[in-house]
Amino acid sequence: MIQKKGQKAMEYLHVTLLLALFVPLVYAVTGWSDPAGTAVLYLKCLLAAVPVVVTGLAAGRLRSVILYFLSGVLLLVCVGAAAYAIVFMTDRGGGLAGYAYCYLAGMLVETIFLVIKRFADRVKAARQRREEPLAAEYVSVLERPSLSLVWYFVVFYLLGFLLNAEPLCDISFYSAIVYTFLALAYEYFGATKNYLEINRRTKGISRRRLYGVSLCLLLIFALFLLLGMLPAILLAGQRQYTDIREWFSGIVPVPYEYENDTGFQSPAAAGGPDWMTILNDGKPAPEPSKIVYAVFFVLGAVCVLVFLGGVILLIRQVLRDFRSSSDENGDLVEEIEDDLFHPKEVFLSRRGRCGAESEAARIRRQYRRTIRRHRKERPAPYESPTEIEERAGLLDDVQMQQLHREYERVRYGKIQENCRISDE
Repeated sequence: MIQKKGQKAMEYLHVTLLLALFVPLVYAVTGWSDPAGTAVLYLKCLLAAVPVVVTGLAAGRLRSVILYFLSGVLLLVCVGAAAYAIVFMTDRGGGLAGYAYCYLAGMLVETIFLVIKRFADRVKAARQRREEPLAAEYVSVLERPSLSLVWYFVVFYLLGFLLNAEPLCDISFYSAIVYTFLALAYEYFGATKNYLEINRRTKGISRRRLYGVSLCLLLIFALFLLLGMLPAILLAGQRQYTDIREWFSGIVPVPYEYENDTGFQSPAAAGGPDWMTILNDGKPAPEPSKIVYAVFFVLGAVCVLVFLGGVILLIRQVLRDFRSSSDENGDLVEEIEDDLFHPKEVFLSRRGRCGAESEAARIRRQYRRTIRRHRKERPAPYESPTEIEERAGLLDDVQMQQLHREYERVRYGKIQENCRISDE
């Protein structure tokens, strides 16, 4: 439990470090600076941790879309009030300047982004569970810190270097160092946990000994990595900044004069007939008939109706995915219908083609739905059918054994994909 909460805290810190660079970037582009200093500016930007944590909890526990967005509006008001209070306490000029308004707007924009992004991630995860029940779990960019994201801080560091912005360089540089060790720790705990889950049936593996030995190796590697970073930390004050905006400031555009007044003008603009008159042998272009107008009007109306219908269906499916993805306690909920009343089978039966669906597809679908009915968590990609059935509590079930043999025949055997007409 402690390890799980620790990994969740690392995920929150991961998102906070990513979002804390946008306000300093705006300061670098506009030329503003915080009179309180770089350290105070970075601490103010870490206010993004509040919407990160709140939106994460809301997306994981709230089931109603209305409650979720109401909590988002309340969060937006609270973050705006907190940002204004922080600016009021740290402002030395006694009035709100441009940099203060920029900070307030940055905090509000980051909060809105988190609310929308969490909602979209939850809908995508629910859609993937519905369409591919045995596929790998959907992972958002707001989850799971990774060493591959260090380039993100490198890009901001280069932008600060090219915009002559020392605060942005310092913030991105030290954030990259902190994020590197954060990603290492997260990868360590995740890899160790996965190893123990894969080998939990193996006797003789001491959990405490495994964590102790691997943690010592991780600390030794982190120590050597920190020693390699020391020269860059000690020479941080010797950077030679430049401003890319001044590279082309001395270049003056050369004027170009046309040989005549017409230049690239159209014939009508130059005083002659338009293109349609020229193409029609000097005669005016004919007006379209009322039938053409009516046809295009009907086509436009049909396109608008189809577009509106698609938008309504999309919104309906998004609301359904958000609602069915989790309950009030945060547990996953799967909408499972009876095989006898599956919409596809009902449609085929009404048209007299119950056997039109291939036998292999029918067996695979029945197997997936049976597993989903008895097992709440998603099977791992490395689990075999026997392990999946054992963890679902169906290993001794007689019907499941028959379904298992049919499923194995589908996976490793050959079944003719033919259509059969039902005699019923």
